[in-house]
Amino acid sequence: MTALWERLRRVVMVRILGVDDTPHRIAWGVFWGGLIAMTPTVGFQIMMYVTVASLVRANKVSGIPLLFISNPLTVPPLYYFSWRVGYVLLHFRGTRDGQGEAFIKQRIRAITRSGSFWEELATAEFWSRLGGILWDMGAELWVGSLFLGLVLGGVSYLVARVAVSRYRRVLHR
Repeated sequence: MTALWERLRRVVMVRILGVDDTPHRIAWGVFWGGLIAMTPTVGFQIMMYVTVASLVRANKVSGIPLLFISNPLTVPPLYYFSWRVGYVLLHFRGTRDGQGEAFIKQRIRAITRSGSFWEELATAEFWSRLGGILWDMGAELWVGSLFLGLVLGGVSYLVARVAVSRYRRVLHR
């Protein structure tokens, strides 16, 4: 476990705080990394990040570690939570009647039709059904993802900006 923490510390110290760029550009890259990490675009996030970072003149390296927040293991709970947030934001009045909960449970049951979840995970039919469900849930999922991404990105920007400035002050004493 200590090896994992040491590796994480090195990634933060060298790959983010030690990047040769202005504190704003580093933090701006971290902001966009946090925002894009929350979007339902797993598999395309690094390409999206590098493109957006280039367009907005953010650091192209500092936000990449945040993109690994969404990965095959974290996608189901992350997207479910994002969908719930989007559902609340778009259908605020309907959130107390359980419609959202019933809808999502019905859609999750529809993903696995036969066998266990882990057996179906390797089938093309599973991914086709999952894609269809995500398409049906699109507005709520995108609104929730973008909202959470803005929150994560904003907090990450502030933390990164302060951390880079302090790191450089300590380093140059």
